[in-house]
Amino acid sequence: MDYGVLSVLPSLVAIVLALTTKNVFIALFVSLLLGNAILNPSLANIVVGTKDMLIGVFESNSSTSIIFILLMLGGLFYLIEKAGGLKGFTAFMVSKRSLVKSRVGAELFTWLIGVLMFLDGTMSVMITGSIARPLMKTYRVSPEKSAWIVHSTATPMSILIPIAAYGPYIASFIEAQGIDNPTGMMVRSIGFNFYCILAVIGVAVFTLLRIEFGPMKAAEEAYQRGGEIGSSAVVEDVEESGENKARYLVIPLAIMIGFTLIYFFVAGDSETGLILGIFLGSLYLMLDLSFQKRIKFGECLNTFFEGCGSMMGIVVIMIFAYALSDLLGQLGTAEFLSGVLVQIISPTIFTALAFLVTCLLSFSTGTSAGSIAIMMPILLPMALSLDVSIPLITGAIAGGAVFGDHTSPISDTTVMTCSSCECDVVSHVKTQLPYSLVFAGIAVILYIILGFVM
Repeated sequence: MDYGVLSVLPSLVAIVLALTTKNVFIALFVSLLLGNAILNPSLANIVVGTKDMLIGVFESNSSTSIIFILLMLGGLFYLIEKAGGLKGFTAFMVSKRSLVKSRVGAELFTWLIGVLMFLDGTMSVMITGSIARPLMKTYRVSPEKSAWIVHSTATPMSILIPIAAYGPYIASFIEAQGIDNPTGMMVRSIGFNFYCILAVIGVAVFTLLRIEFGPMKAAEEAYQRGGEIGSSAVVEDVEESGENKARYLVIPLAIMIGFTLIYFFVAGDSETGLILGIFLGSLYLMLDLSFQKRIKFGECLNTFFEGCGSMMGIVVIMIFAYALSDLLGQLGTAEFLSGVLVQIISPTIFTALAFLVTCLLSFSTGTSAGSIAIMMPILLPMALSLDVSIPLITGAIAGGAVFGDHTSPISDTTVMTCSSCECDVVSHVKTQLPYSLVFAGIAVILYIILGFVM
């Protein structure tokens, strides 16, 4: 059944409610009820349909794996915190031995972690934010700015590195169109992914030049007025206790990341690799603490599960977000939007409009992978018929998909970034949006220029 413009209502309601009520859970829940009312307008079917969609999330191996990873990461980082690893790592990074001696240094260190954590955008934001959070707090960097740096580096890098999860994914859509050398085309498209390139470079440039504007500037000023915490106090406190050591964070994370990378390159499965990596990192830390008689092994287990429980709020939001994604698929939201908007595309400005259409689609659905899956089969054949460069249009689609991933309050990476940086979702969206619009605006200009040149 074609639901037409009604298919757009749930996503619009979710976005509007998230911004007005500042409660993502309410926004997602109401949008699910509305979507089920559109599918089958009877009270019983609305309730049962919503329940089925929520339970159906666990039918997907990928969704269930990500939820499981979130819980385990919560357990590992809670255990690291209780062991003193976060405090010890912060003390080490602000001591004389460290390169991080200022707010700019802390921000650039966070940027560097985000760049290096390129394996998977969803997991990268969680790991990057959790590692950088204590350091950013020490130098009084607001949660909003921390979230912006994490979100604008970790997610784009996962699509700019060809060996990361998005590389083979994008190449598969190119191959499906019968285009020769799909992997080569995918690699060449990276240079045309202007939004992601600008986002990563822009964070570093704005950080070095201390450029802040809009809601971000207001958030930073408000956070600074909250009082200054001296880094020397943190170092002194750790050194006096003698028990908080950086290795309680560094070694478990090195085990986790190292095993994940090895498993990914051997088996090609980053999710399973990360689950096993978290398990091994957690097991090492529990054994280390128990052998040193710091914390008994049984108490370590209890602490780990307490940390898992602390993630339940974010897990519930993720379940609702995944259910909404399934709902939008049943309503045909992406097909309706793309079918209407691609009709206005002309050959000269094809790439620029394709980028904008993908931005709108990804913002409305909150998914980059889903937006790529919808737009690639539609736009690639059009590009071939219009004799438009395949790497160019592929880069535009990939960048547009990440734009929505950055700016939509119903995006999974938005929610996970805010969780790892302890930032309010709506506040993060409002403060990051002006920067994302600047990068997107420059990208549009570049695509227009290339439309006349290429």
